[in-house]
Amino acid sequence: MTTSAHRLASGRGWQVSDVICTASAADRPFEEEHRDFCVAAVTSGTFRYRARQGTAMLAPGALLLGNPGTCYECGHEHGAGDRCLSFHFGPAYMERIVADVPGAKQLDFRMPRLPPLPALVPLLAEAEAAREMADTGAFEEFALRIAGAAVT
Repeated sequence: MTTSAHRLASGRGWQVSDVICTASAADRPFEEEHRDFCVAAVTSGTFRYRARQGTAMLAPGALLLGNPGTCYECGHEHGAGDRCLSFHFGPAYMERIVADVPGAKQLDFRMPRLPPLPALVPLLAEAEAAREMADTGAFEEFALRIAGAAVT
């Protein structure tokens, strides 16, 4: 297997993992399934993500968006390896976030990704720093903020 995931923190209805993929152009993409809502912040590398919502190239700063029960595949035709902070949310948790975020109306993600956005740079930098410093207590706040940004 070319992917390893290390759980950094979790709580009722959410979890965050440090996901490292070592796949390259020589590796065949394979289909996987999102079990929960997924918002994964790409911190290094580039890869192609294909899901029901469409296909997108992901690079550092982008957010991969996944819906529960959706099959997807990632490919590395243009480079080797990537790393993501992968946040997973149960449906009830996401319903509460959508209800609490002004202007958010849709529970399911309609797009496969959010591009790197200047407004998200500070949040992603703080989350990366927490990963590097093993500050597991900070991840509940980051989970809420990242989910809120994704549904906005």
